[in-house]
Amino acid sequence: MTFKRDSDLNHWKDDPVKSITILKKYVVDGRDVNNFEIRQYTHQCSYQKHHTVYTIYLETNDSKIETKYNQGTQMRENNIESIAQCITNLIGVNSTINRLLIELDNS
Repeated sequence: MTFKRDSDLNHWKDDPVKSITILKKYVVDGRDVNNFEIRQYTHQCSYQKHHTVYTIYLETNDSKIETKYNQGTQMRENNIESIAQCITNLIGVNSTINRLLIELDNS
């Protein structure tokens, strides 16, 4: 199984501190999506207090992709819920998944 991950995310090696599953076991344009979620990674850098990154993660039968969605310092604690709500209500789950599938196809 291939795993494509943004090189910017090499800084975050530990497991996410929080994740929200948007959907599991779903078919998009004939492709099986096993898992689609938002992840939050946080750590303390020497130059900044708490540094946080939010990612979107997609897993299919034969590949995985994780890409940066948003990052900053000392972001609100419930920001991951706001991002999940934005994707499900405003941006659209299918369009976000399609973007990730295109990225996987181009790798």
